[in-house]
Amino acid sequence: MVAGDWLQGPYVYALYDLYGFSQAEIAVLFVAGFGSSMLFGTFVGSLADRLGRRRFCLVYAVLYILSCATKHVKHFGVLMLGRLLGGIATSLLFSVFDAWMVCEHNENQFSADQLSQTFTLASFGNSIVAIVSGMA
Repeated sequence: MVAGDWLQGPYVYALYDLYGFSQAEIAVLFVAGFGSSMLFGTFVGSLADRLGRRRFCLVYAVLYILSCATKHVKHFGVLMLGRLLGGIATSLLFSVFDAWMVCEHNENQFSADQLSQTFTLASFGNSIVAIVSGMA
């Protein structure tokens, strides 16, 4: 999942440029996506705690699919919707899955060292995926 997020970054700009949007319009689209992530990221985690982490992992998948689908439409409003959905999805990607793992870890009474090791490996793996994606 993270690879998809890392891979699309450089190509989305090129796509918007290919569609004929100006640098200013592309900047607005990118800022909207990052702003959406910032705004929704402040409360989406607590919402997932109340309504179900697993459910919100599925919500992430739906939002990300919709976000990607909007990139096939050469219309600023549709692309803006996609950036907003993508921002929400990114907030979910980097919060809900981790929260779900911590919850399951605690419910199964695994040691704190195992949780620490899991996060260490996940962070290392994410770094490798980011580097490899950047080289693609």
